[in-house]
Amino acid sequence: MPEMSEATLGTLPAAQAAELAVLVDLEARWENLRKTPAPDAPAATLDLADRQKSYETFRTKLVAYNDRYTPAHVPELLLNTPFRLGTWCRRMRDLYLQVEHDPRARCPAHLLEKAYRCADRVGVRLKKDLISRAPPPATIGAAIRDLDALAAWCSGLERAAA
Repeated sequence: MPEMSEATLGTLPAAQAAELAVLVDLEARWENLRKTPAPDAPAATLDLADRQKSYETFRTKLVAYNDRYTPAHVPELLLNTPFRLGTWCRRMRDLYLQVEHDPRARCPAHLLEKAYRCADRVGVRLKKDLISRAPPPATIGAAIRDLDALAAWCSGLERAAA
């Protein structure tokens, strides 16, 4: 199956865009939990159950989405360079621009946390100033602005490296 690209992302039907928006936020939630250090022993069992439930929810939604829609959603594995992270942030911004006024859409708080976490890793690895984090967004519009800011930060790192 073809992979989702920037070109196809901007042309998704409304229902598909809404489902993809939910899917990528579930994906980010699971990834954020996976990257978070495990708590001490008493809470570890609850933490593991939450991680497992988060993964199962994401995986079930991913299979259902890919069975229903073309192109299939392929989780982005490498957001480890300014170019890759910036491209992904722009793609996610474009997706959320499509669903911003859809009443089914929710604010992508987990997706934004993933983006900032990836930006922190890129900044540390490149020994650059980290992007300052805005408070967690309350609206999709605020999340779109944060994704724009992250994409611009990545572009600045690319220009500085060139």
